Amino acid sequence: MRFDVFLTLWGEAYVNKYLEFSLASQLSPGNIPAAAEDAELVFHIFTDRDSEAYFHPGIDPLRALAEVRFRYFEDTPYRGGSLAEAMNNSDPSILKHNVQRLTSRILIEEAMAGGASGVILLDSDFIFSDGSWPAMMARFKDGAAAVCAMFMRLEEEGAAGRLRGALTGGIDARQLVDIGLEAMHPVAARMFLDAEPFTGYPSQINWRVGSHGFLTHCFFPHPLLVAPQTGGNYSGTMDYEFALRAVPGDAAVHLIRSSDELLVCKMSARAYLADLPPGPAPTVGSLAGFALNNSNQRHRLFMAQPIRFQAGGDETEWLAAEEGAAKLIEAIYKTVELMVANAGSENAETLVRLKSYLGPIEDFMSPQTRARLKGWLPG
Repeated sequence: MRFDVFLTLWGEAYVNKYLEFSLASQLSPGNIPAAAEDAELVFHIFTDRDSEAYFHPGIDPLRALAEVRFRYFEDTPYRGGSLAEAMNNSDPSILKHNVQRLTSRILIEEAMAGGASGVILLDSDFIFSDGSWPAMMARFKDGAAAVCAMFMRLEEEGAAGRLRGALTGGIDARQLVDIGLEAMHPVAARMFLDAEPFTGYPSQINWRVGSHGFLTHCFFPHPLLVAPQTGGNYSGTMDYEFALRAVPGDAAVHLIRSSDELLVCKMSARAYLADLPPGPAPTVGSLAGFALNNSNQRHRLFMAQPIRFQAGGDETEWLAAEEGAAKLIEAIYKTVELMVANAGSENAETLVRLKSYLGPIEDFMSPQTRARLKGWLPG
C-alpha cells in the first residue's frame, strides 16, 4: 500500500514549531516508524522556496522512513500565474485555508490518478499520541474509506513546556489528554455546556466527565485518511466536507470515538480566535439553530457519535455522560425537524440555507463558501 501524505507549511517560525512538536510526535516509535513497516509513505510538503532551508536538517529522520517531496508555491499554477503570486495579493485572514484547499486538491487528484491507496491529510501543528498512525491504518484495512478524528486544541503557552522533549519517545494518549485538560485552548474551553461565556460557534459540544476527561459531539472532525471514491473536490475547508464528498456511503466513513485508540491535538497560540464573539447560553433551540444554519443533514453521521477524550475515570461515569449527551443530541435534531417544517419560503436566503442543510453534501455552504457569496444573497 502507498499513501500520499499532504502538508502545507511555510515561514521559519511555523516550520520550527512543526519540527519540534508535530514531526517529533509522528516520529515516535509507535507512529510513522511502525506504520512504515507495512506501507509506503510519500510526504508532499507544499511550501515556498525560501522556507525549504528551515526544514533542514530536522527533516532528515523522516527521510529515513518515507520519501519526502518539496512542492513549491512558485511552481504551482494558479489563474494564469503562480500560487506564490496570488498569495502575495491575498487577504491574510483567509490565506492559509485557500492555499490548503488548492494544494490538497492537486495532491488528491494526483494520488488518485497515480494509484495511491489513500491520502493522509495533515495540518502543520498536529500532535499525535503514540500508536495513532497504526490505529488509523488498521481502520483503513478493516474497510474504512475515510478515517476521521476530532482533535483536541491545546494552548501553546501552557502546553509547549510540558510537551517539549516528551514527544520523541512517544507520548501516551492519556498523558496527552491530561496535558490538554490543564492547557486547553480557550476556543475549546468555551464549547463546554457550562462555559461562561459559551462559544458563538458551537461546532462541537463538550461535557465534563469528572476530572478524568470530557465527552464531545462534533459536526466537523478532521479527515485524517481518505481513499476518495468520488473525486477530491471541496469548497470550504477539508474538515467541513471533504470526507463526506469523497465517500458517499456512511458505512465507509469511520469516526474515531476514543482517544485511547487515536489522539490528535492541535496546538495554537492563546490569541488564536480571541476575537470570536461569545454566543448565548446554550439551549436546545439555539443549538438546533446552529445545526440548521451551519451544517448539512449528513453531518449528523458525526454529531450522533460520542467521542471520549479520556485521562481516566470509571466506565460508569462515561456511560452516564454518553446517555445524557445522546438525549440532548436527539432533542436538537427533533427541534431542527420542527424548524424545517415551519420555515417560510418567501425569503431567498432562507431557501438557500434550507438547501444547504437538506440537499446533498455538495450543496452545503461552508463559512468559506458564504464568505465568497457575501453581498450576493439578500439579507
